Amino acid sequence: MSHADVTLFFEKKRLDAVRRALVENNVTVEEELSKSFQFLYEQLVPIEQQTVIESDIRERDRIEQEAAEARRRFGVYHVRENGEDRYFTSDHFISFPLAAYRYRLYCRGELSDQPRCFADSFWETRSLSENEYKDLCGSMEDDHRIKVLLDFDLDAGTVSTCDRLHPAWRTYPLHDVSVAAYHAQRSLYRPTDERLEIFENALAGKELTDESESAQIQSM
Repeated sequence: MSHADVTLFFEKKRLDAVRRALVENNVTVEEELSKSFQFLYEQLVPIEQQTVIESDIRERDRIEQEAAEARRRFGVYHVRENGEDRYFTSDHFISFPLAAYRYRLYCRGELSDQPRCFADSFWETRSLSENEYKDLCGSMEDDHRIKVLLDFDLDAGTVSTCDRLHPAWRTYPLHDVSVAAYHAQRSLYRPTDERLEIFENALAGKELTDESESAQIQSM
């Protein structure tokens, strides 16, 4: 949005008196001035010109929103916990290691806000329907905004993921993912690439296959 500053000079004692009077109605001077300028605009600018201006503003806002959306980078999530499914995107947790460490903090009760469920532990999220989630999963190859797909099934104790470096889905036990996240994050002073390497090395050989899942079930 494009805004211009307007500077007004007014006697301070008078301004203070106006502010005190407005406080009683929970209104600010800025809000009242904005209403006054809107009134001037509607009274002084011909309606035909207003129509053109408002159309230009909507078009400018549309272009800016599209540009902002194109710049977005996010992870696409499905979280199943206690029989409840949640689908969302996160603009902050955009890699498997970041999401894995978030899970570790959540399952150990180390998050300061103590979220009701794992899905609530993320911020900068946008809710999705199941169909929207599936559409994003299917469009990852052509959608540069999507950095990672993550499917956390806390009820089954697994997490599945794929990203641009590993386009095929991989599934791991949540316990192993939590341990890998711990090793990767033990030293926050390590470069991101080094922490990623530690995380991936810790998960080497831990990926679940049909055979390993069957063995895991039989051992339960």
